[in-house]
Amino acid sequence: MADRVFTDEAVSGFHGDNIRSGALGEFIHEVETGVIERGSYLILENLDRLTRIDPWDAVALLRGILQLGISVVTLKPEMIFDPEKRDSMQLMQAVMFLDNAHKESLRKSGLGKDEWAKRFERARSPTMHHIGRRVSNWLTLGDDGRYHLNKRAATVERIFELCLEGLGSTAISQTLNAEGLETFNKGDRWGTTAVLSILQNRAAIGELALKDGGEPIPNYFPAVVDVATFEAAHARIAARKTGSIPKQSAAFNVWGKLVFCGACGSAMHIIQRTKFKYLMCANKRYGQCDGARNVRLDESEDVFMCMLRELDALHFAMPDPERLSRELSAVEGRLLLERDQLATLAKRVAQNPESDTAMDLMLQAESKSKATRHEVERLKAELTGSSDKLSLAEVRAKVDMKDKNMRRRANAFLHRLGVKVHIADGYLVTQGDEARAIFAVSKNRIGCLGLEGDPGDIPDLVAANAIAKSVKTLLDKPGGGFVYRGDVTTPNGRGTRRPKGAISGS
Repeated sequence: MADRVFTDEAVSGFHGDNIRSGALGEFIHEVETGVIERGSYLILENLDRLTRIDPWDAVALLRGILQLGISVVTLKPEMIFDPEKRDSMQLMQAVMFLDNAHKESLRKSGLGKDEWAKRFERARSPTMHHIGRRVSNWLTLGDDGRYHLNKRAATVERIFELCLEGLGSTAISQTLNAEGLETFNKGDRWGTTAVLSILQNRAAIGELALKDGGEPIPNYFPAVVDVATFEAAHARIAARKTGSIPKQSAAFNVWGKLVFCGACGSAMHIIQRTKFKYLMCANKRYGQCDGARNVRLDESEDVFMCMLRELDALHFAMPDPERLSRELSAVEGRLLLERDQLATLAKRVAQNPESDTAMDLMLQAESKSKATRHEVERLKAELTGSSDKLSLAEVRAKVDMKDKNMRRRANAFLHRLGVKVHIADGYLVTQGDEARAIFAVSKNRIGCLGLEGDPGDIPDLVAANAIAKSVKTLLDKPGGGFVYRGDVTTPNGRGTRRPKGAISGS
């Protein structure tokens, strides 16, 4: 593999920022995903460039890198850490060196905190005094004492644009590299941690986030994107964190984070078996689920099209769905941010229960979050308004499953609506946090057996029994059939499957 240079400029090794959002974190991620091969060397100018966190945690980090099959070479002190060797004396030397580095950073941190406290106080003043030149890369401090956007702001705007199109951090970094956009440091390639740090940086909307726990200062910097765009991107990021889906293929998995095992409730991932790809229960891969079956991916995508036909009557065919989707994403993102703020204020109240100011702020934040939650529910209700059902041919004309971007949009749309699909000997489709059953689909290509009457009349998961019984395929197979009980759930709360004889006659 060719030499790679990872650079962390103005990224804290004392607080571990270089691990979470810096080049070191990017390096570890690429090793774990196989981009950087085992047997490679990590060369450090100085051992303290690895990290300046607590020395015991630092040693654990060093050992973790070695266990990934990476040799670590430091120029100061001159040392080579070989994953095949267990040199106790060398490890003790590293502990002493890292301990000194941590103590020095601790001393400087105390001095730095005093200085930054003064800067933050000046920033809060009516004159909004600048805090210095160490700000986000797309900002430049002018001779007039004000911050201005530089040419890198266009790249930031592009990153948010790609995020709202449904791309994850890996796909965004690949796109930026393909488009030849310059990185913000000395590295030659964009990586996932750099992309995520930008998407999560509130300076993009012009806010100055204060490290002393105070309220962010709005309009302190010139904004690159508006608040609605930032909140929508935040919602996309949060949605991607729910469930763990490994890298699969260049073709976007249309079932990503939508499909779950009907036997144990865990996520289903794509695996390659001979010439076909299958959806497989994540627990089954580790021998922890014996009630799941593998599902041919090509056949499941036929069912996906059939499912879209049923869902079109419920979710897709409404006036201006794109506008509603964008608005819903923005409001959901705002709700996540408000919940984060509420959690922070709750901690402040717990630390200082006598503070009336902290309590008032928490109550205001709670009221604001409640109003936003109602807005989310209203938009979801509007988005799921029904209309005349489209024919399967019309759905196929609208959704080109060979188009990667179309697959991504269909997946993102269903995910925002809270749609989940549970697979056993058939497909059970539910919606919302309460997992309200919508309909069931047979496992083969016969098509969909929808519900008679208004789907809104189905109260909860108990109705899944009736749906399962309406699809003969679900009951013909040994152990087939879904039975969900309100008092019997898996650890993740998605329900469990019972033998066929347990299905009620109702």
